[in-house]
Amino acid sequence: MEKSRNLGEYEKMKIMSDVLAIAKDFMENCLKNGENICVPTMLATKLFRYMKKALNNPDPYIEEKTLLNKEALKLYENVKAFVLSGSSVEERLVKAIRFSIIGNLLDIGVLNYTPPTVEEIIEKALKMDIYGDLEKAAKILLNSKKVVVVLDNAGEAVFDRLLADVLRANGSKVSAIVKGGSFQNDMTIHDAALAELDKSFDEVIDSGTDASSIFLDELSEKARKAIDEAESIVFKGMANYEYVTEIENVIKKPIIYLLVAKCLPVSIASGIPLGKAGVVIHNIA
Repeated sequence: MEKSRNLGEYEKMKIMSDVLAIAKDFMENCLKNGENICVPTMLATKLFRYMKKALNNPDPYIEEKTLLNKEALKLYENVKAFVLSGSSVEERLVKAIRFSIIGNLLDIGVLNYTPPTVEEIIEKALKMDIYGDLEKAAKILLNSKKVVVVLDNAGEAVFDRLLADVLRANGSKVSAIVKGGSFQNDMTIHDAALAELDKSFDEVIDSGTDASSIFLDELSEKARKAIDEAESIVFKGMANYEYVTEIENVIKKPIIYLLVAKCLPVSIASGIPLGKAGVVIHNIA
């Protein structure tokens, strides 16, 4: 509701009433129809679509996203140099995975934010506890000639470029999928140029939807083709974890989730302690 603070009291109450009605309808349909996929991120998508319409604003977080990307870009080149200084491609990719995850933990854009120095962010990335098998994830990706990375937040996506930087140097084709319309502070196709994604990824693909994840019934033909042709896929963030774990049987290829477990249900399901970062690998024989 933070984006509605400039509205009058009646408008705010109307929005709150509508939000509750949408949530109630969603839950009743799940219980009544026994739908196979009734995950929180689907409700989050419905609610954010409503908020955009109620606020008459197609991209409520555009200013925050711009700041996130600009601040991350200030760190990118020096962090990239550090990542590429690794003595082996395996070491370089493990470092890149660490920075891809740490991007989700930076408090860029919060009140009184002080940008970290390059030294500080490198130290934090190397010392950060990451649950899961980073080396196994790196091995899967290095053995894949076609990799797709489904991006999450702005700012964080700048650090996701490091995955592509390392993998492309190793001979892989690496594509990024970003949202076609706004969902919270996630990267969209309209934000891609500012984050300079095209300088690292072979291709930046519009998902064709403003959904919180790659909802299969809304996905663009190009995005679906990229997923079908990929040998392995990296999914960033909790929303992708919540949704994609329900449809892994359709994807049928190695999936690597990089996320921070920010709520208890995801923590329990993923095995990542609450508030901690982790790597989860699925669809491995």
